[in-house]
Amino acid sequence: REGYEFILGARIKNEKQILQKQILSLKLKNGESAILKKDEHTNLVISYSLSRHKKDQANREKGLRKLEKQISSGKLTKSHINNRGYNKYLKLKGEINVEIDKEKFNADGKWDGLKGYLTNTGLNKSEVIENYSHLWRIEKAFRISKHDLKIRPIYHRLHHRIEAHVCIAFVAYKVFKELERQLYQKGA
Repeated sequence: REGYEFILGARIKNEKQILQKQILSLKLKNGESAILKKDEHTNLVISYSLSRHKKDQANREKGLRKLEKQISSGKLTKSHINNRGYNKYLKLKGEINVEIDKEKFNADGKWDGLKGYLTNTGLNKSEVIENYSHLWRIEKAFRISKHDLKIRPIYHRLHHRIEAHVCIAFVAYKVFKELERQLYQKGA
């Protein structure tokens, strides 16, 4: 609404069917990326990484082994089924027969290695990916604010108080970073 630009990690498996088909038809190689138009204001940058593919595949297989172990030991029952994690690969047969949905497991493998970034910026695809990779710095700033500076969320409802709270938190963080920089310069 305010016209700010953004870059967000996208949940590409939750996109509309037509966009999912476009993503899976890209056939990207290691390190390649592509831009798809999501709507008139938003682009979806898709990248592929072989190392991410291996990690995603290993995680899926680990989850599958865990499910198989639970089923064979009888610890997985109908009451344990929800759609979270790797339980999404399970389906109910009859009243109590739980089995792994191999088709769903294999279909999920098509997404291994793919990462999506949602943006409304004018940046090119490599700049979007590069900027998103700096997210850890923002997360570090929040950790410093919460833990080192002991700044906790304070719930305000008036606009000027919200702005004041954000301003105080920002100034405290800036002072912290400046002291950190000076100590680093002095080798302390």
